[in-house]
Order: sequence, then structure tokens, then C-alpha cells
Amino acid sequence: MDILLQLYSIKEDAGENFAGALELVQRAGYQGVEFAGYFGNSPARMKELLDKYQLKAVSTHVGLPRLREALDEEIAYAKTLGYRLLVCPGIHADSAAGYANEAGLLEECAQKAAKEGIVVGYHNHSHEFTRYGAKYAQDIILENAPTVKFQSDLFWMAVGGVDPLSYLEPLARAGRICAIHAKELARTGKENVYVGEGKIDFKAIAKLCPPDRYPWIIEQEEYQSSHFDGISRSYQGLRRIFDSL
Repeated sequence: MDILLQLYSIKEDAGENFAGALELVQRAGYQGVEFAGYFGNSPARMKELLDKYQLKAVSTHVGLPRLREALDEEIAYAKTLGYRLLVCPGIHADSAAGYANEAGLLEECAQKAAKEGIVVGYHNHSHEFTRYGAKYAQDIILENAPTVKFQSDLFWMAVGGVDPLSYLEPLARAGRICAIHAKELARTGKENVYVGEGKIDFKAIAKLCPPDRYPWIIEQEEYQSSHFDGISRSYQGLRRIFDSL
């Protein structure tokens, strides 16, 4: 069961020495990555680097403006690297109508990408769990982008005040989930701690969304020590959870 790393977790390392960052990912035990920018690497060069460090690419984060303006380029990059998932890392609005409009624009991108065998997903933060009447903003997004899949960030769901497992159950049944962002919330407060050291019930969520069917991607934003130590500890924590299934 593969465990992937969102490269935003080590963006400083990647910006200084991208090949060195991939070496850190490999040494920490990961099987692959999700991109958050390509750091100037062409598709061919990126493939060469991933092959060197025996890592696979599973997806990338791409903002809605980029999806609308350069979807063909993103699709071509994905096909060269062999992944089929483009994820919008968030949209912001101040009303239900605003979220519905932005989701409609995302849906247009998803329908175009689908013609090329590419899936478009949406990654949440906490603001999508603001209520507008009886619905969360996240509900409005998914309803108005019916072919877009949900990449659930468990940390931000919990910070937003929802139980990740309860929210994900109907979406899993409906086939709306494309990937899980494994990010841990401290037992008290809102600190991003290492996987397995906080309050999120990863084991129950892994049973609902098995890691042999869904990409599980660790994203680490806060560190108690070095980046390498942090991504290693989160990897080991999630690996222990998977081994206990």
C-alpha cells in the first residue's frame, strides 16, 4: 500500500535543490509524490528525476486560473508522467452563489479534461465548511461540479468543525472521492502534528477509503524538527496504521 508525499510539504527544499528534495522523499520511505508546482522542470526532466529516485507521480495541484488558461499544458505534463489527476487546491467566495459560480468554472475544466482521460479533483481547507443555510460551501462546490472528485484534507476538515469519517461516508458511496490527504490534527489546539500523534481516526477512514484503491498523500505543514525527520515520522505513523488494517 503506497504512501505519497505532497511536495508542498518540503517546498523550501524543492526550491533550493529539487533533486535533493526527491532524494529526501525516497530516503523517508515514500513511494511517490503529488506536485505543487514543477520548479522549472520540463516533463522529460521530471520523469528522469522520478525514475532516478524510484518515485511515481500520482497527481498535481493546479489553481483554477491555471486550469482555465493552460489546461492542455497540464494534461500533456500529466500524460508524460503517467498520472491522471489534476487537483484544484481551493477556491474562495463570500456567498453560496459565489461558490456555485466558481464550481461551475471548475466543472467546465473537468469536462474538458475528461475527454482526455484526466480527472479533476478539489482539495478542501477549513473555509469550505462555512455554512450557507443548511449547506456547507463544500456541499455547494460538489453539487455544482458534479464530475469533480473530492480530495479530502482530513486536518482541515477537522479544523473546520466536521467529523471527517461522517462527511466522507456518503461521498465514498457516491464515488466522489479521488484521494485522501493524510494530515494530522493535535489532540488539543489546531497544530498540524505528525500522523498518528493526534486525534484523527486514520484507521477508520482507511477502512472506508482503502489505500489500495485511493491514493493516500501525506501533507506536512508544521515541523517539530527537521523536514526530513518530520516527513519520516509521518510516513512511519501512517505505515503503522496501514499495517494494522
